[in-house]
Amino acid sequence: MPYLVPSMIIGILALDTTVAFQVLLSQPIFACPIIGWILGNPQAGFEVGVIMQLLWLNVLPVGSVIFPEGNVASMLICAITVLFDDIPYPNIIFTFAVLIGIAVSYAGAWLTVLDRKINGIFFSAATKSAGHINMWRMNFIEILSIFIYFVIMTLLAYISLIISGTILHLIKDTFSLVVEEKLVMVKPVLFGVGLMLTFQLIINRMKKKLSN
Repeated sequence: MPYLVPSMIIGILALDTTVAFQVLLSQPIFACPIIGWILGNPQAGFEVGVIMQLLWLNVLPVGSVIFPEGNVASMLICAITVLFDDIPYPNIIFTFAVLIGIAVSYAGAWLTVLDRKINGIFFSAATKSAGHINMWRMNFIEILSIFIYFVIMTLLAYISLIISGTILHLIKDTFSLVVEEKLVMVKPVLFGVGLMLTFQLIINRMKKKLSN
């Protein structure tokens, strides 16, 4: 099961987004090199991580706001890029990975909302346990809620990798050098867009500080 290990890694790192830890380990600049290193290509992991970090830098998972799961999407893009680097069309693979990643980011947002609803049920149970001073039950509920999120994100990554692998192996014979050469600008363009968004974020923050 070649997709299980990277899926579980993504599930573990996804916990850092909002559920646990929150030490920025889920940020693409850190998570992607980790995935790349574990899968045997840290250079590709770092390259994807830098591009994705710039693109998702201004998306902050704060409070109850519904946001695309950019961190999970970035990790999945990295995993696809590395897992299928045996197909000699890296630009096509990366472009395909980005398209899959965009879809996953919105699927992940929906699943996060679902997880919040499940946690709402757990919170009610934990509140009742607190009223009865049942610390063992409170701790169990908290661990269970974390585990459920891990399972949800692992399954999302695993299913996405299976779908990606199936599609790529079905259509890889249709790939051509012409398309590969035309997609050579995808990474530089995404990097440029990321830089533009980052500069815009910095300027907006400076304007906000000056206005205060």
